[in-house]
Amino acid sequence: MTKRFAKSLLLAASAMALCAGGASAANFDLTLTGVVSQGSFSNQTIGATHYDQWFLSLSGLSALNAFDIHEGDTINATINLDQAFTIPASQQLTTFGFYLFGGAFPQINTGTSNITTSFFLDGNPGLVGTGSSSTSSQVAASVAFFPPDNGPITFNSVTSSFTINVLPQTATVDGSGILYTLFSAAAVPEPSSWALMLIGFGGLGAALRARRRSSLAAA
Repeated sequence: MTKRFAKSLLLAASAMALCAGGASAANFDLTLTGVVSQGSFSNQTIGATHYDQWFLSLSGLSALNAFDIHEGDTINATINLDQAFTIPASQQLTTFGFYLFGGAFPQINTGTSNITTSFFLDGNPGLVGTGSSSTSSQVAASVAFFPPDNGPITFNSVTSSFTINVLPQTATVDGSGILYTLFSAAAVPEPSSWALMLIGFGGLGAALRARRRSSLAAA
């Protein structure tokens, strides 16, 4: 190997290292609002399990202030509702998710970790959920509440903090929403079985984008 060739390799390696080091993780602080009366209910039955859901599209994020997210970024969101809202008790399991999505969000799998979701009523802290979640074509920060924590949850604000740990390519977000799901099954699975089932359950939130587009079109 000649000295000139070795020097070229060294320069190329240095350039690659600079490029790799240039893509640093970012922190995004979001303040969003929701009008409870604009939420919508739905339900479905898959196999022996029934799901009752409620979705609310949030204000504060739109095409005017859209931003790009990357793997490694951290999202800190504060969501304020115009009035107190109660998530009913579930028979077996309650999930609550905060979602970020976009009109041109790539059709890719995503994952979030280090999720901490805290509920507040008039500034007083209530139930806290932690964990990780995965979905596709959006970013979901979903937490699950098993017995005895699957009772009613009353809140008028919620905070959600999480890290995006799976995102193969840059995605642009311009919309957000929250969704709860109440699970009832003919037989009560073990928590480990629920966990496996919930890995892709952020996908239930795929209807968020369709509902949001419908509401925007009707406006």
